[in-house]
Amino acid sequence: MKKTIDLKKQYPLHIRIGFLSTLVFLILGFIFIPEMKREPYHPEFSKPIRVDKLPPQLQNIVKPPPPPKPKLPVAAKSDEEVEAETIEKTDFTGLEKKEADVEFEPPRFVAYEIAPQPLNEKIMQGIYPDVARRLGIEGKLYLELWIDTKGTVRNVIITKPLYPAIDKIAKERAYQLKFSPAMQNDKPVAVRLAYPVVFKLED
Repeated sequence: MKKTIDLKKQYPLHIRIGFLSTLVFLILGFIFIPEMKREPYHPEFSKPIRVDKLPPQLQNIVKPPPPPKPKLPVAAKSDEEVEAETIEKTDFTGLEKKEADVEFEPPRFVAYEIAPQPLNEKIMQGIYPDVARRLGIEGKLYLELWIDTKGTVRNVIITKPLYPAIDKIAKERAYQLKFSPAMQNDKPVAVRLAYPVVFKLED
């Protein structure tokens, strides 16, 4: 008769044998398997080196000498020596602040409460050219003056010419006119002003 094996009775034994075998293998693995060390990765690459030669004109450059050391202050022996070594006063003549040269063009129409008034209109008198006088030319020349917020004439345009010689001298003199600025809400404004100039022969 075949001998029967009771697996239920041998189950605890098999469990113990398997647990001990696993434990032995783990211990042997920790003892005999070498330790793995991690090292940082360093990529290998070659960097090209470029060597440039200096041109001949730069190879023989002489280094400039160092600047002289400042002199130490020494007490003056007399008042005359102090006056002799005193720095002269700086002359600021010709260094006045000038207005920036910017494009100036007032609008075609600017509302204002107080119109600009000429302050030196006499400069427009006595400018009758002799050639126009001899030819008996008379009439009215119309100019357009561009006046800034300071009352200065910045541009002169002839809107209705009369005679070339008269037009030229009238335009030149118009740049010398000075006005009180036009005012709007108590503030000066730039305007365009129609300015007629009458040329009439004496009777």
